[in-house]
Amino acid sequence: MRAVLIGLGLTLTLTTSPALAATSGQALEPLRVSPVRDGRLFVAEPSSLLQVPSTEIACGGQPIQPLYADDLAVGAVRSAAHERPAVVLTFSVDAQGRTRDIRPAPDGPSNPTGPIIIPQLNPAEAEQAALAAWRFQAAPRADCRATIRYSTKPLEAATTDDLLRYFAVTRTRGALRDIVARRLGGPGADCGSDGRGGRAARTISVPDFKIGRRPPPGGRSWTVVRWNVNAAGRATGVETLGSSGDIDLDREARRAVADTVLRPGAPLTGCVFNFNRIGDTLPAPDMPAPDQDPQQVCPADISDRLRLTVAPERFPAAFAKRRIEGWALIRFDLATWGQTGALEVIDAQPAATFGEDGRRMIGSARAEAAPTAAVRCVVPIRYLLPVAASGPEATRDDVATD
Repeated sequence: MRAVLIGLGLTLTLTTSPALAATSGQALEPLRVSPVRDGRLFVAEPSSLLQVPSTEIACGGQPIQPLYADDLAVGAVRSAAHERPAVVLTFSVDAQGRTRDIRPAPDGPSNPTGPIIIPQLNPAEAEQAALAAWRFQAAPRADCRATIRYSTKPLEAATTDDLLRYFAVTRTRGALRDIVARRLGGPGADCGSDGRGGRAARTISVPDFKIGRRPPPGGRSWTVVRWNVNAAGRATGVETLGSSGDIDLDREARRAVADTVLRPGAPLTGCVFNFNRIGDTLPAPDMPAPDQDPQQVCPADISDRLRLTVAPERFPAAFAKRRIEGWALIRFDLATWGQTGALEVIDAQPAATFGEDGRRMIGSARAEAAPTAAVRCVVPIRYLLPVAASGPEATRDDVATD
C-alpha cells in the first residue's frame, strides 16, 4: 500500500518506504527558566483578561515531572464569562522518554465556551503539539495524563512572568500586545510597538539563531530584551528582561540589539522586543505495517484512484510551527460511485490531530466510479516537512522575531 505524503512546500508524491527516520539523538538536557522573572505586578487597563496555563502530569496515578518542557501560550478573552475549560490529554512514554499516543481524554473538554482572542489554533491542537515535544525519563510509561488548567486574571493582576509569556510565546499583534509591551517597558516607556519609536534604522543586526545549544527537536525557546535609545540612535542599558532559559539566545539577542543603530532623534525609553527559535525537526515515530484484515476487499491501486485535496496548509499548524512530523492510518470503504465512507482512524502518531486531519482528507476524497465497491481499505498518510535551511538561508519556520 502506498502512502500519501503531505509536506509544507512539497508536491504530493507516493512512496513505499515502510518507516520514518529515527528520532534525533540530540542530547535532551532541559532548558531551565531564567531567574530574571521576578513576579512584579503591573497596573494595566482591565479591558482584557489573560488565561494563564498550568499543567499537572501523572502516569499510573503518580505525579511525574518532564525532563524537558517549554512554555504554553497565555490566552486572552474579553470577559470572565468566557472561561476556558481544562484540556485533558492522555498519552504514553516510550523507552527513549518521548511522548506518543497523545489523545484528548473522553471526559476532558478541550474547546472554549466563548470567543477566544488567541491563539488562532484549535486549543487542543496547540497543547497536543506542545506535549509531543516534551521529554520524560527514558523508560516506558503508560496510563499517563496531562491536565492543563487556565486561570483567568485581569491585566492589573498579571505578573511579569504572565506578561512575558503572552508577549513572547503567544506572539499576537494588536492593542493588547501594545499594552503589555508598555508595561514590560517600565515607567515612562515611549518606544512604541515597533521597538524603535517610529525611527528608521541605520544599521540592523539580528541574532545568529544557530549558535549554542538549541532546543531539542520539536522544542522552542524565547527571550525578551529591554533597552533605551540615546539621541545618537544607539542602544543603552540592554538587558534580558525574561527568558525560557536559553542563555545562548539571550546573549545573541542582547548583542543584536546593542549593534542595531537608529537614526538620531529624541531619546527613547523602555524598548522591548522578543526573539524565538525552535529545535530541529522531530520525525514521527515509526509507522507499523497494517495488520492483516480477512474482511478487507481492496484493490492494490486504491491510493492512485483517490483524488485527494492536498495543500501545504493541510499540515496541522501547531505541529508545523514546532517542526513535528506525524502520520495516520485511515480505514475506509469506497462505494461504486466513488464516495468514501465508514471512516476509521486505526492509529495516529504522535498525536490524535494527525488522525483527525487524515480522516477529514479521506472523507473529502473522491474516486472514479467502478463496477465493485472497496471494503475496509487502509491508506497510510505521512506528514513530512522540508529540510530546514541552515545559515543565512534559514527560514522563518526555524527562527522568529516579533
